Amino acid sequence: MAYLGSANSEDALTWNVFRSLQKAQRLDIVADWLRVEIGKPRAMLIWCLAPELTNDNPKLQFQLGDLLRNTDGMIPGQIGEPDVVIQGAEGIVVIECKLGELYKPLAHLWEGRSLQQVKKRLSRYQQDVPNLMKDDETEADVMPMYQLVRMAYYAIRLRQICKRRPTLVSLGNKSNWSLQIRKCRKSPVDLWDIFLSSLGSIELHCTSTNWQSLLPLLEGRELDYLHQCLSQHPCLRCQSE
Repeated sequence: MAYLGSANSEDALTWNVFRSLQKAQRLDIVADWLRVEIGKPRAMLIWCLAPELTNDNPKLQFQLGDLLRNTDGMIPGQIGEPDVVIQGAEGIVVIECKLGELYKPLAHLWEGRSLQQVKKRLSRYQQDVPNLMKDDETEADVMPMYQLVRMAYYAIRLRQICKRRPTLVSLGNKSNWSLQIRKCRKSPVDLWDIFLSSLGSIELHCTSTNWQSLLPLLEGRELDYLHQCLSQHPCLRCQSE
């Protein structure tokens, strides 16, 4: 709970942005913001939980929860859930959210906790989705982008379950996205490109964008609270971007 109150908490920003859009019945804005085609929004989960129990929300929460329990839940270790999942009439989008501080390199990004963990889970993912990664990709190659690979797996599995066109979105901070991460000596932009080139022959649309790009879409739409939240956020400095 203390982390949710910190200025650079990506969890707090994730909740405020997506929950505010849902409460205002404006999840349709997400399609323009993230450049995805999902049709009319029908359900949204944040960290695998449905803030509202209307429409298809309870069903999607059960489906994703069951999927998590029967994949990562079967392997010892901590389970990490997708940050946001939005299901529409035509598509489903899995969103991986990051923030960090203004103009400061991220300390970490999408890396796995250990190579052993990556080996165990990647083996299971590839059993369910054989073409998830290219044949020459090793566990060590996957390690720096492990979270993205996991979210790609869940997007594909949700397509199979929900019968919707899948999209994976990387959502980050424009101010630090081109800065090199000291641990791996690559920027988030570099790692995203490496991730895209490592995927196998799967039907998955992938796109990357930033929090700052939402701000112009909020103008004139009676979303003053959310506009203020983003424009004054100390990690984003939206008004000058």
